[in-house]
Amino acid sequence: MVVSVDEKCLRLTDESGENGVLLGMRCRNCGVCVFGPATFCQSCTSPDLEEVELSAEGTLYSFTIVRVPPSGWPGPVPYVLGETELPEGPHVLAEVIDCAHDDLRVGMAVTLALETVGMDGIEGSERAVYKWRPA
Repeated sequence: MVVSVDEKCLRLTDESGENGVLLGMRCRNCGVCVFGPATFCQSCTSPDLEEVELSAEGTLYSFTIVRVPPSGWPGPVPYVLGETELPEGPHVLAEVIDCAHDDLRVGMAVTLALETVGMDGIEGSERAVYKWRPA
């Protein structure tokens, strides 16, 4: 199966849509790393950036339980939206899956989980999305 992906934030490592890496940018001047695309460093404003692959493991920094989703949310409600801190420094916001709400703890280890979702019931519109699950 071939799925689409936001190529600026995620690179698939196979065609299943279940394996991949998050992408970020690292400043060659000061070493600060951010998730996703950037045109200049958020710390020192240098334009000298390089693309890097980010760790698939991180620490749950913060979370909230979303009971009223944004318009068009395709998943179940309520769901957990978690902010994960990666070893390189960036914080990545994504849904936390496979964890009972009572088991969620700030500081718990989480790992990257990719899921393939269909977009608005259109056949052949599968898209890989990144999420977090307890490690």
